[in-house]
Amino acid sequence: MRKYLKRFLIVLFLLALVVVALPFLAAPWVCHIGGDVVCFGGAAEVTGSVWGPCNYTGAVEIIDGPPIDWARGGFKCVAAGRASGKTYAVFIREVGAVYPTFDPFKSEAERDLCYCAKEKIVPCIFAKTLALWRRSVILVVDVEEGVGYLSIVYGFPSPQWPFNYSYFIFGDGVYLVDLVDGLVAEMGAKREIMGPLLKGCAYRVKIKLEPDKLTISQPLYNATARAVRVG
Repeated sequence: MRKYLKRFLIVLFLLALVVVALPFLAAPWVCHIGGDVVCFGGAAEVTGSVWGPCNYTGAVEIIDGPPIDWARGGFKCVAAGRASGKTYAVFIREVGAVYPTFDPFKSEAERDLCYCAKEKIVPCIFAKTLALWRRSVILVVDVEEGVGYLSIVYGFPSPQWPFNYSYFIFGDGVYLVDLVDGLVAEMGAKREIMGPLLKGCAYRVKIKLEPDKLTISQPLYNATARAVRVG
């Protein structure tokens, strides 16, 4: 009897050890986001054209992109125009960033596990709330090349304050105007959940688009403003 009790206690101890160690063992892969990150630099004074609204009735498929936990709905085309001899389309989509990480990557279970590892919570049990912070994703697509640049906006504008065509300048690339103090500083990409925000950076992804279903407008006016490149 004592022999079996001893074995049971050993198994119980090993099981408890696994439960305690799991977040730390899993941290390297569960927190890692991956993706091809490119950086355009910080904000600068730029000059270009503001193009009118666009319309897109096709599908937008991201190939080999970061593991984003997309919210309901789809991409909305807000601006499209010509920059450096190419056609670019700007799409916006909403993502949900739930407490405690407030990052929109991977599944909720993976985010929780990463949170426990980062905060050294043992065992991985903590009080959860229904707090949800909606964030915006900017996807700038080079229509001819089928290449996109995806940025996460952690500040404003947000889904509560939507983007529109007047926020974007088409010059030697596509730029987002710094309409709100601090916007540029809170937009970019990450290499891991709860990791530092790489400001002025984006995920370079392959995009499958239907160009014949994209309708672009005309340049409305020239503009010079402080802005950050997004594509």
